[in-house]
Amino acid sequence: MENTKEEVKKRIIIQLVRWRKWGGSHTENIIGGMPSHLKGAKITKQAIKELERDQWIIPAMKTGEIHYSLNPQKTDEILQFYEKYCTG
Repeated sequence: MENTKEEVKKRIIIQLVRWRKWGGSHTENIIGGMPSHLKGAKITKQAIKELERDQWIIPAMKTGEIHYSLNPQKTDEILQFYEKYCTG
């Protein structure tokens, strides 16, 4: 199965919502939870850049690496996306 940028975005949003990583609560593991073929993939980097550009995720430099959290100012948009595309 081919992974699209939208599928990668869904994986990231699912992970951050389930871990309740909003605002000041950051995690460095958004790529770590990906399947091995997506960890260093260009499509994953593009998906993260788009989520940053849309201000859905907030990057923060911590302990020498970038950590991410969900933007609490975009809660409604993020949760609508989550409920529409990420729940079964």
